[in-house]
Amino acid sequence: MGRYLISFTILFTAFLTLSVPVASEIFTDSGLMDIPTGEVLKHGIFGVGVYAPFQNTTYFKRDPVVFRINFGMFDRIELGASHILPQDNDASRSFLGHVKAQLLNESGKIPNVAIGIDNLGDNVEQKWNTYHANSAYLVISKTFNLPRIHLISGHIGVGNHRFAFDERPIGLFAGVSTEVHPAFARGDIVLSLEFDGKGANTGLRYTADSGLQIALGVETLNKPEDMRHLVSVSWTNAQMLEQIDAAKRLARQAAKLASQAKTKSTKKEETPKK
Repeated sequence: MGRYLISFTILFTAFLTLSVPVASEIFTDSGLMDIPTGEVLKHGIFGVGVYAPFQNTTYFKRDPVVFRINFGMFDRIELGASHILPQDNDASRSFLGHVKAQLLNESGKIPNVAIGIDNLGDNVEQKWNTYHANSAYLVISKTFNLPRIHLISGHIGVGNHRFAFDERPIGLFAGVSTEVHPAFARGDIVLSLEFDGKGANTGLRYTADSGLQIALGVETLNKPEDMRHLVSVSWTNAQMLEQIDAAKRLARQAAKLASQAKTKSTKKEETPKK
Protein backbone atom coordinates (compact mmCIF):
# COMPACT_ATOMS: atom_id res chain seq x y z
CA MET A 1 0.00 0.00 0.00
CA GLY A 2 2.86 2.41 0.86
CA ARG A 3 4.51 1.92 -2.52
CA TYR A 4 1.12 2.41 -4.21
CA LEU A 5 0.53 5.73 -2.42
CA ILE A 6 4.04 6.94 -3.28
CA SER A 7 3.45 6.16 -6.97
CA PHE A 8 0.12 7.97 -6.86
CA THR A 9 1.69 11.05 -5.22
CA ILE A 10 4.41 11.26 -7.85
CA LEU A 11 1.90 10.90 -10.68
CA PHE A 12 -0.46 13.52 -9.29
CA THR A 13 2.40 15.96 -8.69
CA ALA A 14 3.48 15.48 -12.30
CA PHE A 15 -0.05 16.34 -13.44
CA LEU A 16 0.05 19.57 -11.45
CA THR A 17 3.43 20.67 -12.75
CA LEU A 18 2.42 20.00 -16.37
CA SER A 19 -0.32 22.62 -16.20
CA VAL A 20 -0.14 26.03 -17.79
CA PRO A 21 -2.95 28.61 -17.51
CA VAL A 22 -5.40 29.45 -20.49
CA ALA A 23 -15.24 24.93 -16.27
CA SER A 24 -14.44 22.23 -18.58
CA GLU A 25 -16.42 19.24 -19.68
CA ILE A 26 -20.07 19.58 -18.73
CA PHE A 27 -22.19 16.57 -17.74
CA THR A 28 -19.56 13.95 -18.56
CA ASP A 29 -20.79 10.36 -18.26
CA SER A 30 -18.87 9.75 -15.02
CA GLY A 31 -19.05 13.29 -13.60
CA LEU A 32 -21.58 15.69 -12.16
CA MET A 33 -22.51 18.94 -13.88
CA ASP A 34 -19.08 20.55 -13.90
CA ILE A 35 -16.89 18.58 -11.49
CA PRO A 36 -15.37 15.11 -11.90
CA THR A 37 -16.10 12.22 -9.55
CA GLY A 38 -14.03 9.26 -8.40
CA GLU A 39 -15.80 6.97 -10.84
CA VAL A 40 -14.77 6.07 -14.39
CA LEU A 41 -16.68 4.51 -17.26
CA LYS A 42 -16.56 0.73 -17.32
CA HIS A 43 -14.65 -1.06 -20.09
CA GLY A 44 -16.44 -0.71 -23.42
CA ILE A 45 -18.85 1.99 -22.25
CA PHE A 46 -18.87 5.24 -24.18
CA GLY A 47 -20.89 8.43 -24.41
CA VAL A 48 -21.14 10.89 -27.28
CA GLY A 49 -23.03 14.16 -27.41
CA VAL A 50 -23.13 17.93 -27.60
CA TYR A 51 -23.52 20.65 -24.99
CA ALA A 52 -23.80 24.43 -24.93
CA PRO A 53 -23.74 27.07 -22.17
CA PHE A 54 -25.92 30.19 -22.34
CA GLN A 55 -24.97 33.34 -20.47
CA ASN A 56 -27.49 35.21 -18.39
CA THR A 57 -27.04 38.44 -20.33
CA THR A 58 -28.96 40.49 -22.87
CA TYR A 59 -30.26 38.36 -25.76
CA PHE A 60 -29.34 35.21 -23.80
CA LYS A 61 -25.88 35.00 -25.39
CA ARG A 62 -24.60 31.52 -26.24
CA ASP A 63 -21.03 30.40 -25.61
CA PRO A 64 -19.26 28.01 -28.03
CA VAL A 65 -20.99 24.67 -28.67
CA VAL A 66 -18.89 21.62 -27.82
CA PHE A 67 -19.05 18.11 -29.29
CA ARG A 68 -17.55 15.40 -27.07
CA ILE A 69 -16.93 11.69 -26.69
CA ASN A 70 -15.83 9.74 -23.60
CA PHE A 71 -15.08 6.04 -23.28
CA GLY A 72 -13.82 3.63 -20.66
CA MET A 73 -10.97 1.13 -20.84
CA PHE A 74 -10.08 -1.77 -18.50
CA ASP A 75 -12.51 -0.45 -15.82
CA ARG A 76 -9.74 1.91 -14.69
CA ILE A 77 -9.09 4.45 -17.45
CA GLU A 78 -11.44 6.99 -19.00
CA LEU A 79 -10.45 8.96 -22.10
CA GLY A 80 -12.28 11.84 -23.71
CA ALA A 81 -12.06 14.29 -26.56
CA SER A 82 -13.84 17.59 -27.23
CA HIS A 83 -14.26 19.75 -30.30
CA ILE A 84 -15.09 23.38 -29.47
CA LEU A 85 -17.13 25.00 -32.24
CA PRO A 86 -17.14 28.82 -31.89
CA GLN A 87 -20.09 31.05 -32.73
CA ASP A 88 -18.07 32.88 -35.38
CA ASN A 89 -17.23 30.54 -38.27
CA ASP A 90 -14.07 32.53 -38.90
CA ALA A 91 -12.78 31.96 -35.38
CA SER A 92 -10.32 29.20 -34.64
CA ARG A 93 -11.54 25.87 -33.30
CA SER A 94 -9.98 23.83 -30.54
CA PHE A 95 -9.58 20.10 -30.02
CA LEU A 96 -9.03 19.04 -26.42
CA GLY A 97 -8.30 15.75 -24.71
CA HIS A 98 -9.19 14.49 -21.23
CA VAL A 99 -7.89 11.56 -19.20
CA LYS A 100 -8.90 10.10 -15.84
CA ALA A 101 -7.48 7.09 -13.98
CA GLN A 102 -9.19 5.35 -11.07
CA LEU A 103 -6.77 4.45 -8.30
CA LEU A 104 -9.21 2.84 -5.88
CA ASN A 105 -12.61 1.25 -6.51
CA GLU A 106 -15.30 1.69 -3.87
CA SER A 107 -15.68 -1.36 -1.65
CA GLY A 108 -16.95 -1.28 1.93
CA LYS A 109 -15.30 1.66 3.67
CA ILE A 110 -12.89 2.24 0.77
CA PRO A 111 -14.04 5.12 -1.51
CA ASN A 112 -13.59 5.68 -5.21
CA VAL A 113 -10.37 7.64 -5.81
CA ALA A 114 -9.33 9.04 -9.19
CA ILE A 115 -6.86 11.48 -10.69
CA GLY A 116 -7.15 13.19 -14.04
CA ILE A 117 -6.40 16.16 -16.23
CA ASP A 118 -8.83 18.12 -18.41
CA ASN A 119 -8.36 20.22 -21.53
CA LEU A 120 -5.15 18.81 -22.94
CA GLY A 121 -4.29 20.01 -26.42
CA ASP A 122 -4.76 23.23 -28.36
CA ASN A 123 -4.68 26.49 -26.46
CA VAL A 124 -8.15 27.87 -25.93
CA GLU A 125 -8.71 31.50 -26.82
CA GLN A 126 -8.64 33.75 -23.76
CA LYS A 127 -12.11 35.13 -24.52
CA TRP A 128 -13.47 31.61 -23.99
CA ASN A 129 -13.13 32.12 -20.26
CA THR A 130 -15.19 29.02 -19.48
CA TYR A 131 -12.14 26.85 -20.27
CA HIS A 132 -8.76 26.46 -18.59
CA ALA A 133 -6.08 24.32 -20.19
CA ASN A 134 -4.41 21.39 -18.45
CA SER A 135 -6.49 21.36 -15.26
CA ALA A 136 -5.30 18.51 -13.04
CA TYR A 137 -7.28 17.10 -10.13
CA LEU A 138 -7.60 14.43 -7.46
CA VAL A 139 -11.12 13.43 -6.42
CA ILE A 140 -12.64 11.08 -3.82
CA SER A 141 -16.24 9.80 -3.99
CA LYS A 142 -18.24 7.74 -1.51
CA THR A 143 -21.84 6.53 -1.50
CA PHE A 144 -23.84 6.54 1.74
CA ASN A 145 -27.17 4.91 2.62
CA LEU A 146 -29.03 7.51 4.69
CA PRO A 147 -32.50 7.29 6.27
CA ARG A 148 -35.31 8.55 4.01
CA ILE A 149 -32.82 9.95 1.49
CA HIS A 150 -31.45 6.44 0.84
CA LEU A 151 -28.40 6.42 -1.45
CA ILE A 152 -26.51 9.68 -1.73
CA SER A 153 -22.97 10.19 -3.02
CA GLY A 154 -20.47 12.73 -1.76
CA HIS A 155 -17.53 13.98 -3.83
CA ILE A 156 -14.56 16.10 -2.77
CA GLY A 157 -11.35 16.94 -4.57
CA VAL A 158 -8.50 19.34 -5.21
CA GLY A 159 -7.22 20.71 -8.49
CA ASN A 160 -5.61 23.64 -10.22
CA HIS A 161 -6.63 26.19 -12.87
CA ARG A 162 -10.37 25.74 -13.41
CA PHE A 163 -10.77 24.55 -9.83
CA ALA A 164 -8.72 27.39 -8.31
CA PHE A 165 -10.03 30.79 -7.24
CA ASP A 166 -8.49 34.28 -7.27
CA GLU A 167 -5.26 33.17 -8.94
CA ARG A 168 -4.54 30.60 -6.25
CA PRO A 169 -2.48 27.64 -7.49
CA ILE A 170 -4.81 24.97 -6.10
CA GLY A 171 -8.50 24.99 -5.24
CA LEU A 172 -11.05 22.76 -3.57
CA PHE A 173 -14.23 21.40 -5.17
CA ALA A 174 -17.04 19.31 -3.74
CA GLY A 175 -20.51 18.03 -4.53
CA VAL A 176 -23.37 15.73 -3.62
CA SER A 177 -25.56 13.69 -5.94
CA THR A 178 -28.41 11.22 -5.76
CA GLU A 179 -30.07 8.98 -8.32
CA VAL A 180 -33.82 8.37 -8.46
CA HIS A 181 -35.82 5.93 -10.56
CA PRO A 182 -39.42 7.18 -10.86
CA ALA A 183 -41.71 4.76 -12.67
CA PHE A 184 -43.14 7.47 -14.95
CA ALA A 185 -39.68 8.48 -16.24
CA ARG A 186 -38.74 5.11 -17.79
CA GLY A 187 -35.14 5.84 -16.96
CA ASP A 188 -32.83 7.28 -14.32
CA ILE A 189 -32.61 10.83 -13.00
CA VAL A 190 -29.49 12.18 -11.28
CA LEU A 191 -29.76 15.34 -9.19
CA SER A 192 -26.58 17.15 -8.17
CA LEU A 193 -25.40 20.17 -6.23
CA GLU A 194 -21.75 21.17 -6.38
CA PHE A 195 -19.08 23.80 -5.77
CA ASP A 196 -16.53 23.82 -8.59
CA GLY A 197 -13.93 26.01 -6.89
CA LYS A 198 -15.46 29.30 -8.01
CA GLY A 199 -19.22 28.98 -7.68
CA ALA A 200 -22.18 26.82 -6.79
CA ASN A 201 -23.89 24.80 -9.53
CA THR A 202 -26.88 22.52 -9.75
CA GLY A 203 -27.84 20.03 -12.41
CA LEU A 204 -30.37 17.43 -13.46
CA ARG A 205 -29.59 14.59 -15.88
CA TYR A 206 -32.15 12.18 -17.29
CA THR A 207 -31.00 8.91 -18.87
CA ALA A 208 -33.68 7.01 -20.80
CA ASP A 209 -33.73 3.24 -21.13
CA SER A 210 -32.63 3.75 -24.74
CA GLY A 211 -29.43 5.48 -23.59
CA LEU A 212 -30.53 8.99 -24.58
CA GLN A 213 -29.35 11.55 -22.02
CA ILE A 214 -30.78 15.05 -21.56
CA ALA A 215 -29.24 17.33 -18.96
CA LEU A 216 -29.98 20.82 -17.69
CA GLY A 217 -27.90 22.89 -15.32
CA VAL A 218 -27.36 26.31 -13.80
CA GLU A 219 -23.84 27.51 -13.04
CA THR A 220 -22.57 30.11 -10.50
CA LEU A 221 -25.82 30.34 -8.53
CA ASN A 222 -23.99 32.56 -6.03
CA LYS A 223 -23.23 35.22 -8.69
CA PRO A 224 -26.39 36.18 -10.64
CA GLU A 225 -24.40 38.51 -12.91
CA ASP A 226 -22.20 35.59 -14.04
CA MET A 227 -24.90 32.91 -14.08
CA ARG A 228 -24.96 30.51 -17.03
CA HIS A 229 -27.56 27.97 -18.13
CA LEU A 230 -26.31 24.67 -19.55
CA VAL A 231 -27.92 22.20 -21.92
CA SER A 232 -26.54 18.80 -22.95
CA VAL A 233 -27.87 16.05 -25.22
CA SER A 234 -25.94 12.80 -25.55
CA TRP A 235 -26.20 9.02 -25.93
CA THR A 236 -24.50 6.20 -24.06
CA ASN A 237 -24.33 2.48 -24.76
CA ALA A 238 -24.36 1.61 -21.04
CA GLN A 239 -28.06 0.71 -20.98
CA MET A 240 -27.75 -1.37 -24.13
CA LEU A 241 -24.85 -3.38 -22.71
CA GLU A 242 -26.76 -3.89 -19.44
CA GLN A 243 -29.69 -5.30 -21.40
CA ILE A 244 -27.37 -7.62 -23.33
CA ASP A 245 -25.76 -8.82 -20.08
CA ALA A 246 -29.20 -9.40 -18.55
CA ALA A 247 -30.26 -11.43 -21.60
CA LYS A 248 -27.07 -13.50 -21.36
CA ARG A 249 -27.69 -14.18 -17.67
CA LEU A 250 -31.25 -15.32 -18.40
CA ALA A 251 -30.01 -17.55 -21.22
CA ARG A 252 -27.39 -19.13 -18.95
CA GLN A 253 -29.97 -19.65 -16.21
CA ALA A 254 -32.42 -21.21 -18.67
CA ALA A 255 -29.70 -23.51 -20.01
CA LYS A 256 -28.76 -24.53 -16.46
CA LEU A 257 -32.37 -25.33 -15.54
CA ALA A 258 -32.83 -27.28 -18.77
CA SER A 259 -29.65 -29.25 -18.04
CA GLN A 260 -30.78 -30.00 -14.49
CA ALA A 261 -34.21 -31.13 -15.73
CA LYS A 262 -32.60 -33.37 -18.33
CA THR A 263 -30.28 -34.90 -15.71
CA LYS A 264 -33.18 -35.63 -13.38
CA SER A 265 -35.16 -37.18 -16.23
CA THR A 266 -32.22 -39.40 -17.22
CA LYS A 267 -31.69 -40.58 -13.63
CA LYS A 268 -35.37 -41.36 -13.32
CA GLU A 269 -35.32 -43.46 -16.49
CA GLU A 270 -32.22 -45.34 -15.31
CA THR A 271 -33.71 -46.20 -11.91
CA PRO A 272 -34.94 -49.83 -12.07
CA LYS A 273 -38.57 -50.41 -11.28
CA LYS A 274 -39.29 -52.57 -8.21
